Amino acid sequence: MIKRLVATAIAAYLVFLIVMLPANLLLPLVSEQIPDLTLNGVEGTVWRGAARSVAYGDIHAGELEWKARPLWLLLGQWNTAVQLDGPMNTRADIGFSLTGKINISNATIDADLTAVSRYLPQAPVLALRGELSGLIESLVVQKGDLLEIEGTFMLNNLAAGDLSLGDFSAEAATPGDGTKRLDFNSVGREGLDAEGELSLDQQDKITLDLLIRNPEHLGDLSGLFRKFSSEEQDGNRLRWTGDRALLNNFL
Repeated sequence: MIKRLVATAIAAYLVFLIVMLPANLLLPLVSEQIPDLTLNGVEGTVWRGAARSVAYGDIHAGELEWKARPLWLLLGQWNTAVQLDGPMNTRADIGFSLTGKINISNATIDADLTAVSRYLPQAPVLALRGELSGLIESLVVQKGDLLEIEGTFMLNNLAAGDLSLGDFSAEAATPGDGTKRLDFNSVGREGLDAEGELSLDQQDKITLDLLIRNPEHLGDLSGLFRKFSSEEQDGNRLRWTGDRALLNNFL
């Protein structure tokens, strides 16, 4: 009887230690999986906690809270529900697998472009404004590489400087060949009348296929767009291919 009580007490103590593991123990794991991510003001436990300051590179992302789901450990994955409040408000389920993959699902995004774009080196020149919202059903990343993405997005009241561009919807998908594709089109009768596709293949090549039916809406930029695009029956089409490194330099 005494041996059972001692064993029970030891087991209860071990469970207490595991449950109360400090959140700081997560920092090496996070740094290994996402090197550019910095968490400051960490408090709580590995199961439920918060970081009062989150940064990705030079981008201040706001405050982060998480609540882990221990049962996912039985499937070989650390899974937690996260809430990020900052320039981009996000709610998501994030899983870290033993293979090093980061799985993000059921993610909602709500952001003001003015607040977000000020952290991108070249974006302030464009003076972007608008409201971004989205639902990411699935996003898989491994060692900084995007492996898969499925989701839908809305961009309302998009504007660049004095130019009002209107509303846009977009759908992100990853077909069987591994190419990441974003199909987008304008919504409504006001603003830019456009549709297009932006894709990233497995060789890190970016391809843009953009059709604008009313290029005159671009104002002073309409002449430049016509110069680099081809005229078709429905409007002017711009096709461009480049390396992802060019986009990284812009961002």
